[in-house]
Amino acid sequence: HLHDSVLHTLALIQRYVEDPREVQRLARSQERELRTWLYRPTPDAERDFGRSLERIVAEVEDAHGVTIEIVVVGECAVDDALLATLQAAREAMVNAAKHASTGSISVYAEIERGKVTVFVRDRGRGFEPTDVPADRLGVKESIVGRMERHGGHAFVRTSPGAGTEIQLEMTSSMAKA
Repeated sequence: HLHDSVLHTLALIQRYVEDPREVQRLARSQERELRTWLYRPTPDAERDFGRSLERIVAEVEDAHGVTIEIVVVGECAVDDALLATLQAAREAMVNAAKHASTGSISVYAEIERGKVTVFVRDRGRGFEPTDVPADRLGVKESIVGRMERHGGHAFVRTSPGAGTEIQLEMTSSMAKA
């Protein structure tokens, strides 16, 4: 596995040598895969919150060509409420990747006793929430609404020129830190 994966990535890097962003994306993807293989030989990304969040970060990075720095403190199993939190975090990352006009996003998750908090932040262009057209429901429904429907809360801090921070908070009996 390791041998084939590295060889495949090196071949792709040679193909995209003129595209530094693509080379960086490939290198980050390979680094992530190698670290997972070395340090987590039996990951269960479908049941562990932190590992699931790391998988989502990798998918968003690969799909949108952005760099996402992630820090996860603690670990817990995923229940329905935490699955909703993961989905809201994905939406926040995708929105930042599409609209922030910055190549860098940060994600910080903390698992405490009875509560999980996730911050998704970009230092991009930000926006004025009242200027978002009524038919655009990403933040309103896919983030804030989703969190509320599952008993959690989402806070959006943004303004033009100041970037955006989405804070997700969910109580969960799974969080036993």
